[in-house]
Amino acid sequence: MSSNSRIERFLNSLRENLTEGNYYEGHQELRAIASRFVKQKKHDRAIEFLYLGALELCQYNQWGSVADLASFMINIYIDEKVPVTPENKERVFDILEKLSQATEYYPRVYESAIQWTVGEIGGVGDSQMHHFVGCVMRNKGRYKEAEQHFLVGTADSPQILGNMLVEWAVRTDAKDYGMFVARGVLKYLALGWYEAACFCWRGFIARMATVLPNLVSERSENASLPSKVGPVYYVSSPHELVNFVQLLLLTVERSDGNAASDATRIFDSLRRKYEASFGANSATVGKLLDLIAEKYFGVVVQHQQSLFDIVNSLFSAPPSRSTITHNADEDMD
Repeated sequence: MSSNSRIERFLNSLRENLTEGNYYEGHQELRAIASRFVKQKKHDRAIEFLYLGALELCQYNQWGSVADLASFMINIYIDEKVPVTPENKERVFDILEKLSQATEYYPRVYESAIQWTVGEIGGVGDSQMHHFVGCVMRNKGRYKEAEQHFLVGTADSPQILGNMLVEWAVRTDAKDYGMFVARGVLKYLALGWYEAACFCWRGFIARMATVLPNLVSERSENASLPSKVGPVYYVSSPHELVNFVQLLLLTVERSDGNAASDATRIFDSLRRKYEASFGANSATVGKLLDLIAEKYFGVVVQHQQSLFDIVNSLFSAPPSRSTITHNADEDMD
């Protein structure tokens, strides 16, 4: 009997159990068969069986069992050093997309999936995996988690992050939306990804212009100047920090890395004027600006933390919706 025929026979047995409502029995039988495949070193067969079995269980909303089988499959990926290929990722994406309905089980699976890609390709793992998880977290309103994945995502991630940061600001009734666009733009700059910082800004300001059209105006006199930052905008009070972020991007664009340049002097001036305006986040913004000063303006700064630790820990999360007081003076803490 061919391997495909055997798998189909096992799946038919699983379907009978599920049709009769014997979800636990079906799950345990599936797990036992997959374990047998693993012991026989038939890892490809085990992976395919776990994947197809998880999809069957999705139809019955058995999310705990789906998460268990998906984790089992990904652990085989990790143990057997399965390469990060489109086909192998697609199995994970397929299950994660369906499993996104079950908040309590989702992190367990996607964290394992990212761990697999980190082990195989190094660094922070696969950018597509991060982008996918970021999109799911954004759709669930879990913006802090989405942000962390978008920062190391694909070329499509920055603009989506910028768009999402406006949603986040609206949800928290932020006094100054600049607190939010700074989260994305300053972190991308600190990571050395200037183009991503620009796309994040452009996604943010385009969305902000639709949310607060009376406060955002394009400066037409600068329209002919080519810039990755895009058109120059002026944002009215009380969103002065949005203007700071745009000015920072324009200053980085004109910098030649010389600590004695006009661009560096403008950067220092912007920093003195705006850094304290971040309130409780001023110290962490200062760390980001130190990194930006080094990368783009030739200024040497001593760090006690690694770049990853600094960027990963910056900015306290805004309050949950249940704790928002709708106070005009509320900080983004």
